[in-house]
Order: sequence, then structure tokens, then C-alpha cells
Amino acid sequence: MPGTEDYRRTHVMTASPMELILMLYDEAIRSLTTAEKALAVTGDDPGRFEAINNALLHAQDVITELSVSLDMERGGEIAVNLQRLYDFMVHHLAEANAKKALQPVKDVREMLNDLREAWEQVTKKELPRTETAAPPQRKDNVLFSG
Repeated sequence: MPGTEDYRRTHVMTASPMELILMLYDEAIRSLTTAEKALAVTGDDPGRFEAINNALLHAQDVITELSVSLDMERGGEIAVNLQRLYDFMVHHLAEANAKKALQPVKDVREMLNDLREAWEQVTKKELPRTETAAPPQRKDNVLFSG
């Protein structure tokens, strides 16, 4: 019987580029939520620090994937601004990870939630298979790690 991972892989492989972008947003938000929960717990448990580190690194990988999927030629100023915002987010999360600070993680998660909402609205207006961003091409798919 196929497992959840098989279903997820099939869903990713058959998704439109726009749906893939939404999945990347969802994955980054999930990782940041995991990091927030671990950051909210007090104590010096090494497992907690490892969980925070792993979740934040995974979120950074996903945001980087969003950045490299931008079509800079067709996206114009919007793509340039998104790339700057993604770069800011990755840097902000690196600092949060180094300091084990909760607020920057919350800030980035809120930004991603807003961007995801906006992207979802665009997706609803577009035809199902219209390409506005290049689909992620890396072999180490961030949707299957972390």
C-alpha cells in the first residue's frame, strides 16, 4: 500500500509550477512553525537546539528554492523585489538561528503567510497550467527533506 511519502511525491510530480510554489511556501511555513515551537520551550536540551537548527536550515533551503525559481526576465520589478525579500528572510533566519531568537522566526513566517496568500490569489486567477515561475529544478528536492 502506498505511503504518505509516495502520495506526496506523486502530488509534487504532477503539480503545475504555480502549485509547486504554493507547496514551497507551505513547506517553509511548516518548518518555521516547528522552529517556533522548539524555541518557545525553555531549557538547554541539545535535542531542542538540533530541532531548531534543522527546522531553520530547512526553511532557508526552501526560501532559497523560491528565490532561484523566480523568472527574472518575465517577472521584472516584482521578481527583483521578491528576490530581495527572500534574501532578507534567509539572512534574518540565519541570525535567528545563531541567537536562538523567536521573534525573527515569527516575522519571517508572517511574511511568508502574506506572500502565500497573495500567490494563492494569483493562482486562482490564472489558468491551471500557466507558467509564471520556473518549476524548481534541483535534484535535492526540499519538499522531501527536513
